[in-house]
Amino acid sequence: MDLRPFSVTEWRAFLRDYSAKFLDNSRSLRELEENGAGRFVRSHVEREGWIGYAPASADAVVAAEERLGTRLPPTYRNFLMASNGFGYVDYVDLLNVDEIGWLPERDPDLVEAWSFGVAADEILERSLLIARDDGGPGVCWLLYPGDAAEDGEWAAYEWFTGDGSLPEDFRYDDFGALLLDAARRLDAD
Repeated sequence: MDLRPFSVTEWRAFLRDYSAKFLDNSRSLRELEENGAGRFVRSHVEREGWIGYAPASADAVVAAEERLGTRLPPTYRNFLMASNGFGYVDYVDLLNVDEIGWLPERDPDLVEAWSFGVAADEILERSLLIARDDGGPGVCWLLYPGDAAEDGEWAAYEWFTGDGSLPEDFRYDDFGALLLDAARRLDAD
């Protein structure tokens, strides 16, 4: 898992590898098993060979881009066409194409709670929410178009909302770099 995936084909291979490693060696899976859900997750991963979903169609991605008023960054766009969301990536589940949205619209209470003059206000006001935990430590993954590279990639942020950190505390060059780092943490598990 050293090379950052970019194409749909590369994403599929990466996600299959991640799924296998998740099943073989994962703190997250052990925690799920302790809470009673792990047996279901384990059987699904063994049966399906991964913890992802069916790919989003090109039409669904285009519809999301029209709804959001912007073209998605290429790496993230291709990810969605490899798996329309993805479960159990470190602390988060990646949202499907119909669930992604601008943070102020998807979670206005969170933005309001954090908009008290911190330097991150612009990031909070203009970021796309693409992943969040489901009752864990309050982790969100954001893509920020205000910090875009020439190749169309947007900066990605892993934000631990419950520990007082700011989004820019955990910045990545793009979505692929963020997911690759999460996969490395799984390897270290």
